Amino acid sequence: MASLHTSMLLAPIYYLHTLICTLSATSVKTLGSTDTITCNRMGCECHVLGDVQYRVLVALVTVAALAAVVLTFGPQTPQSPLMAELTPSQQVETVAAGQVCIECGRPVASLYTEYGVGHIRLTQCENCKSFADKYVEHDVVIVFIDMLLHKPQVYRHLLVNKLEFRQPKMERNVSKLCILLVLFSVYIDWFRLEEGGRMRRQSELLFGQQLSFAAQYLFILVLSAIDAVALLAGVLLASIVQQRSSRQTKRWATMATALTISSFGKVLMIMLVIWEYNEPYYPWLLDTLIFTSYSTAMSVLFDINSLWASLMVVFGMATKQLFHLAALVASSALLS
Repeated sequence: MASLHTSMLLAPIYYLHTLICTLSATSVKTLGSTDTITCNRMGCECHVLGDVQYRVLVALVTVAALAAVVLTFGPQTPQSPLMAELTPSQQVETVAAGQVCIECGRPVASLYTEYGVGHIRLTQCENCKSFADKYVEHDVVIVFIDMLLHKPQVYRHLLVNKLEFRQPKMERNVSKLCILLVLFSVYIDWFRLEEGGRMRRQSELLFGQQLSFAAQYLFILVLSAIDAVALLAGVLLASIVQQRSSRQTKRWATMATALTISSFGKVLMIMLVIWEYNEPYYPWLLDTLIFTSYSTAMSVLFDINSLWASLMVVFGMATKQLFHLAALVASSALLS
């Protein structure tokens, strides 16, 4: 009975691990143990190859199914002004295009009034009497700090009041940031795998084979790109389920922008490489930061409760891991 209670308590932790761990190309058979999850100072690896019980796969499918079911029965929210489609005339305007007060979320006619070159006066919201968008005059450092603090106001500023981020296609600078974050993911995942291999005294990190530097980098780069696309696809599908509308597919660029902007926590992972932190909870804290940033962005974007936004993100992360797992299994079959 005691072992049953222990396993029930550890099950949620195991499922959480499978959402944030790096899926390893090292087979369970080479570990010399029955554990499918191994952790180091860079985070955790989930070993899915050679696991005859399919524990990681079962955990990911279970999490995705539960999140989808709960989202199906969740409340359908009214159309958020943040997700409103811009008309052709609004796409070239800087004001009066569905912009909102960042404090209360109510629509405003404009964010500021311009008096000559370089002189503006911020608009006061008629509903809450606060400035409609104080970040118009704030430095990018202040914006970044408030993003770290998960303030919904800064996400309203970025995701709705910056009209260039609400176009049918991703804005050019956001696309560059997305590519940069994928490259960061390559470096972090590779370092995490190398750290695990060093602890196991293992030099063959991919499928038990000694591959060249270029081959390893290209393989992890492709997996990181698959992860980015799969995360977007998962969140997009979750939004369709939650909003009961397939029109969400037209807004993929807005969702991709929200996920890219809220992925700033990945950059902070570099600190684990520069400074050798031996405490195992640091990667957990950074993974939690990324998850909560995603949730805050989705909550603001769809004007929904944080709980429903978190479930959308959970479904997206489970989808990402399932696509990653499928890519690993297919690659292993091709190389064997």
